[in-house]
Parts: sequence; C-alpha cells; structure tokens
Amino acid sequence: QHFAIRGNMADLNAKESTQETLVSLVGMILGIVLAKYLHYLESGGSDDDSSLDGRHAAAVVSWSIFIILTIVHVWANYAGVKLLRLKTLNRERAKVAFDNLFNECKKQCIETFYNSKRNGGDIDESMLEKTRGDNNKVLKTICRPDEVNESLVLSTFDLLFPTNVRLGVRLSESQHGLSNDDLLHYFQDEYGSENYILTLVPSSSIGSGIRRRIWGSSSCFTNVCVTLRLGASDRDELKAFIHAMIARKCLDEIDLTRSIDGRDIDITKGIGQKRLIHITHKCVNNLFGEGLNEQESSNCYRFSLEKLSKLGWDVDHRLYIGFGPWRAQWGDSKVN
Repeated sequence: QHFAIRGNMADLNAKESTQETLVSLVGMILGIVLAKYLHYLESGGSDDDSSLDGRHAAAVVSWSIFIILTIVHVWANYAGVKLLRLKTLNRERAKVAFDNLFNECKKQCIETFYNSKRNGGDIDESMLEKTRGDNNKVLKTICRPDEVNESLVLSTFDLLFPTNVRLGVRLSESQHGLSNDDLLHYFQDEYGSENYILTLVPSSSIGSGIRRRIWGSSSCFTNVCVTLRLGASDRDELKAFIHAMIARKCLDEIDLTRSIDGRDIDITKGIGQKRLIHITHKCVNNLFGEGLNEQESSNCYRFSLEKLSKLGWDVDHRLYIGFGPWRAQWGDSKVN
C-alpha cells in the first residue's frame, strides 16, 4: 500500500523527502565512481590512436549507461503508478469501475430503441421497467478500488484527442443545432426536474476525425454534451456522467444507416435523438431508483453515493469526473 492510503499528506511528504535524499546520495556516489572510470578510459595509453580508442570507448559506455538508466527510470515510474490503488473517482477510473454497468444498460437501451423503431416510434417503457428487478445484479458488477487498473495509454490518448463525451459545457454548446421545439421539449418535458441536460450535437473536431479513422464509426462525429444546472450536487454529476457514457456506448453500437421498413432514421437528429435520449434517461432513472416505492428504495436496488462508499470509494469530498466550471439556469429562472 502506498503512503497516502489514509490521506496523511504530511507523512507522505516526510517519507518522500527521506527517499529523495537517500536516492540523491547514492546517485552522487555512483556518479563520482562513473566519472573516474570514464576519465580512466579516455586517458588510457600515450599515443594518439589509443587515445582515440579510449575516447570512443568512454562515449560508448556513457551512452549505454544513459540509455539503460533512462529505460529503468521510465519503467520504474510506470510500475509505481500501476501499483497505486487510489480511492477517488476520476473520469478514467470511473469508466473502468462502471464498465460492466454501462454495457448492461447499453443492451437494455438498444433493445428498447430498435423495438420502438419496429413499433413505429412507440417506446415500450415496460422493457426498461422490468429491468429494475435486475438492479441488484447490475450494481454488483461495480468494481472496488483494488480491482481497477487504469490504462495509461488510453488516458494519454484521451488527453491528446478529446473524447466525444463533453461534460460541463456551456448551454450554447449543448443546444447547438437544436430547434426551438426540441429545446422546449428538453427543458420542460425531459429534464424539467433534473439538474442537468444531455444532448447529441454534431462534431467536426480533429479528435473526432482521428477516432473515426481508427475505429471506423460515423458516430465519432457526434458529441454527447452535458450541461449542469446551477446548484447541481455530486449525485447529479455522477448521474449525468453515467447517462452520458450509456448514451455514448449506444451511439457507438447502433448502426446509423440501419433502416426499418425501408425508412432510415438518424438518431442524432429530431425524433431519433429524442427517442434515444428518452430511453437512456429512463434507464438511468431506473438505475438511480427514481420513482421507487418505500419497499424498493433500499440501497440494494439503486445506484447511490452511499453504495460507492460501501464499496470503498472515497466520494465524501468531491468527484473528479471531468465537469467544467460552467453552470446554467432554466425553468423558472432565466437561462444564462
């Protein structure tokens, strides 16, 4: 276990300083020994030819040691980071911890979405309601902190090429390309009682183009945008994040060109977007136990910060899942 396992930063700093002093001392001694050895190689022999051979040997030894120590240094840092088992939830850690949950919810949403297309647009919400009984089984798939291994490669890739899930964006960004009727539907009907709004908007960013070339999916040109309402809590942030990830996985899975009864439906626009957002929103509400009666409202059957805390996650202070500083007001208040 690493030194900050109980959040004692003073103990961590003291031990790190002690280690740093010891490593610097050992490095200084070895550096002096190496410098003397290289000097011996350079000055070995009296004639010019042997002097040239000595300088050549010293250069080879110097570069060999430099390359070996650099590789060892990078590997040691990588191995050290891999050993960390942090209990706070950031975006990448949450993706790994909730991955099985995302996939289970995605299956339910996709099945309901295609069933609604076959039924002429009518959404059979009973297909999502019946999954409430499976919540306990789904929630058991959430990983504990010691079971989560972040991918440094994927984290670096997401840092260089921003993902298509944009959290905490401005309201003007999340409503880009939407009609007034769509906005009225989202603000009054779909998200009237929520502290966030989620929409699907087109993207033309460089990162989206690179991701499309790698994965070959046209859905990479669609952003899932989330705007938080003023006063949103940690629970609201977590709910919005889970909703966004489920919607993203549905977009990656659904074939945008697939047609039913000879009619193509682009789910990123108009009725298709409303349908997918409503289905995923309903699924997330079921997951968080929205509308449950007293008997069903036990933590065993709903997703909550308390359940994450019981699993060992540190959610008492704040979440670090990537929401920006922007907040908006809607409903009875003026939208900013």
